[in-house]
Amino acid sequence: MEEILDLLFKGTNNAYIVRDRQITIGKAASTPEKTPSVLPTEATEGKTIRGRITDDKGLPLPGATITIVGTTRGVMTDVDGSFQIEVVPGNKLLFSFIGMTNKIVEYTGQSEINVTLVEESQELEDIVVVAFGKQRKESVIGAITSAVVSDLSMPVGKISTSLAGQLAGIVAVQRSGEPGSGADFWIRGVSTFGANNRPLVLIDGVERSLDLIEVEDIETFSILKDATATAVYGVRGANGVVLVTTRKGKTGKPLINVKAETGLLSPTRMPQMANAEQFIDLYNEVHREAYKGRNFYSEEAKQKYLDGSDPDLYPNVNWLDEIYKNATTSHRLNASVSGGGNIANFYVSGSVYRENGIFDAIESEEYNPSLNWTKYSFRSNIDIKLHRNTILNINLANQYEVKNRPNTTSLWLYSFQTVPIAIPKMYSDGSLAKPDIGQNPYNLLNNTGYVQIFNNNAQSLVGITQDFSELITPGLKANIKYSWDAYNSASIIRKKSPTTYYAIDRDAEGGLVLKRTTDGGDYMTFERGNAGSRTTYLEASVTYDQVFNDDHRVGGLFLFNQREHIDNFPSKYVYSLPYRNMGIAGRVTYAYRDKYFAEGNFGYNGSENFSPGKQYGFFPSVALGYMLSSESFFQPLTNVISTLKLKGSYGTIGNDKIGGGRRFAYNPEMQDYSSYTFGEMGQTWIRGLATGYPGNPHVSWEKAKKLNIGVEVGLLNKLDVQVDYFHELREGIFIERESVPSIVGINVDPYVNLGRMKNRGVDASMEYREQIGDLNISARANFTFNRNEKLYDDKPTPIMAYKSEVGKPLYQQFGLVALGYFESEEDIANSPIQQYGPVRPGDLKYRDINGDMVINASDMVPIGRTSIPEINYGFGFSMGYKGFDLSLFFQGVGNTTMFIGGTAINGFENSNLFLSGVYADVAENRWRPEDPDPKAKYPRMSIYTNENNRQRSTAKQIENSFLRLKNAEFGYTIPKTISDKVGFSSVRIYAQGVNLLTMSSFSLWDPEITDQQGAVYPNMKTLNFGVNLNF
Repeated sequence: MEEILDLLFKGTNNAYIVRDRQITIGKAASTPEKTPSVLPTEATEGKTIRGRITDDKGLPLPGATITIVGTTRGVMTDVDGSFQIEVVPGNKLLFSFIGMTNKIVEYTGQSEINVTLVEESQELEDIVVVAFGKQRKESVIGAITSAVVSDLSMPVGKISTSLAGQLAGIVAVQRSGEPGSGADFWIRGVSTFGANNRPLVLIDGVERSLDLIEVEDIETFSILKDATATAVYGVRGANGVVLVTTRKGKTGKPLINVKAETGLLSPTRMPQMANAEQFIDLYNEVHREAYKGRNFYSEEAKQKYLDGSDPDLYPNVNWLDEIYKNATTSHRLNASVSGGGNIANFYVSGSVYRENGIFDAIESEEYNPSLNWTKYSFRSNIDIKLHRNTILNINLANQYEVKNRPNTTSLWLYSFQTVPIAIPKMYSDGSLAKPDIGQNPYNLLNNTGYVQIFNNNAQSLVGITQDFSELITPGLKANIKYSWDAYNSASIIRKKSPTTYYAIDRDAEGGLVLKRTTDGGDYMTFERGNAGSRTTYLEASVTYDQVFNDDHRVGGLFLFNQREHIDNFPSKYVYSLPYRNMGIAGRVTYAYRDKYFAEGNFGYNGSENFSPGKQYGFFPSVALGYMLSSESFFQPLTNVISTLKLKGSYGTIGNDKIGGGRRFAYNPEMQDYSSYTFGEMGQTWIRGLATGYPGNPHVSWEKAKKLNIGVEVGLLNKLDVQVDYFHELREGIFIERESVPSIVGINVDPYVNLGRMKNRGVDASMEYREQIGDLNISARANFTFNRNEKLYDDKPTPIMAYKSEVGKPLYQQFGLVALGYFESEEDIANSPIQQYGPVRPGDLKYRDINGDMVINASDMVPIGRTSIPEINYGFGFSMGYKGFDLSLFFQGVGNTTMFIGGTAINGFENSNLFLSGVYADVAENRWRPEDPDPKAKYPRMSIYTNENNRQRSTAKQIENSFLRLKNAEFGYTIPKTISDKVGFSSVRIYAQGVNLLTMSSFSLWDPEITDQQGAVYPNMKTLNFGVNLNF
């Protein structure tokens, strides 16, 4: 190629350079000074200076632009990066090149200026993404935590399920492992009992669901936690903000990345129910106790159940084994291509993910009732350079999901509650089995139809960024963006009701005598549902960032935004009206010698929910920072303490969410009622109008007052530690009045700003890096503790002060304090009366809190903690050596409890014997009358519902803290000498595991599942294998 170019340009004044398969052509030097091509200039007098622009590897940057700030004068470097330009003292030169970070140098009489530009991606480690921009890491004084994107890369369907334990300040829980399900998460816990307690998620500055993005498409991931970091988002950022920016193309040849994965999934813990023998023995025990020593099942019947001699009349079915598979599979393919040139950069990606459920369904010719979820994702980010200072951004994305499942939502419940000896899966003559009361789990799975759900999220974003550094002043930029998002969902329900039977005996010929329990139909019904919405967002901003005299760095932001959300299928007419909000925001930052920092922010927001005069709120914040390690007196310590920064912030944030389905709370809401007659007996009630909710013109903003104090320490240039203390007071929380009882005869339940709550705690993070020869080692850890407290909720003051929710954490549970088990009838006679029913030895004994010798609801006190953990932490390490890499990450929670109960725990709560399945652990560790153990794990069983033992109490309180091996990965990158031969720039193969190990004192089911009897789809562990190709 060089020979052809030499021949082509022979005898011309042109020259070229080949760099990364890109050919740059320019004017050749006509003198030894290599005068470059010059952009159009204005006449001026001054001195001509020369210089050269290179990258960080010393390679020349041909075609780089050098302009005099504030003018249109400029030149372009030639093929070896050289330039010359005429300047006068005081001129500032702006050096720029596509894909590189701009640099400004002031001319103070130098005869030569040589500049090195670095790629934008190389500065990411020193840059932190903040609200509406970026800041240098050392100048950030807000509470911001950033994640290394690769740490979030796990073989999961939704990225929210990978957040737990990853970042200081994140509190995340996953309550179901069903395909397509995500996780709930908060920033620094829950700070309000109002309508809105979830963080704001912004993808490229637009409010969207976090689960709408693939991890491979993420460039940066940050969480903003304090008032300074979130104030410019106004009411939307009251509960913290998650900032995600997506990948963009970089100048250079097209880069193609392909990742293919396949995984094996299985439950982290699968419940174990009592088998046929355990159930028969248990039921005979409670039957003997209730009916003077008589067994319900004879030894002969028991033997028939166990030996399988007549599975129709004496079935023995392990329903969990029959309905669920031990393992299932997932598959994922992701591909992307990126690159760019002098005019445009691009990044395009697509992926498909499919996860199959563990339901062991049978696909028929008529339909497929199996559980599976498939997701298709697409993203395109294009940056077009309209002018050297004007960039057009066009971002498009779409996510399409399809979910197939059986037409039942109670499969887990009946799998637990149906006893193994109730019915067979199917009778030997092909008849479908079902008892009179209850269901057959096999029928629910395979013979009730199916449901298909289709979700589509289309996202678009167009923006223009204008750099005014040349036209007006250095560091001044403006941006305007507009987004349009559409969500559409459709569901198809095909319901089938088969004819079922119950076998009651055999006839003389040995055939089954069947009783019909359900009259079914021959055809499937059809139902269809629709949902959808569309959202538009407009934002315009001006930013400024400039350094004066090398000492003073000044920055600023002014922004306007407005958002409109429309529900396409509203359930009420009032919900069809657009949801709108708008606001302006501002920020001023100042740094002196990168030692002293100050920042002020404000948000001024409007809300439709409030009456005129109260629709707008002003929410300011301030922050100060001090880089102590930059002081001259600190320099002797910098070999050990490389960085020491102190910071603090305080501010007020608003929230306008009302909840309760209300809009325009200042207006009364009218409702129709069948409310009156004209006094005649038997007359039809006449419909009329009445005030459903009284209006309140004084309703205004819920306000959060946030304080954050932090310290950042760097040790030996290897270890970074950051610790923050936070305190938040919420006032004016929207609640319905409850202190005035309804007996007064009027509706006194308007929405008011009376609720108060506080939340405080500490979060911390640590990172360590070390390189020893070819061995790279890194370790990280984070810790979050938060505790909230309800201060006022307008509920009537209870007679017993300990029953008040005020002064307790949000979601505080109340129950009885268990003292153990009654040991004898004498013990019962000498104890307070338990009003929940007759008691016997082996039943739970409770503490008489108020001393009235009666156990009832008045003795229920705060017990346990909340189901949202107060302690969240994660730690792990990674290492690499000559192509091999290994990483382990653990995640844990503490200070959290749940309460177990239901039939599977309490036993025999249903009137139907066949719906009385219990856990094997309960059957094995219950209190037994023939061997009374005061330390038994569970109380005695009873043939009838035992109201005394089923009460919520400390005996049913479970500490469900756990430590989990969240992610483990081992990979190998094939040597480049080999991958080059097969056409790839790099090839990596790897094995990865998620949730492989869970350590907890609770063992009945996964401790993160808080259903009282664990009757939900279990969380899954995954063993994944993949290959990553780059070319």
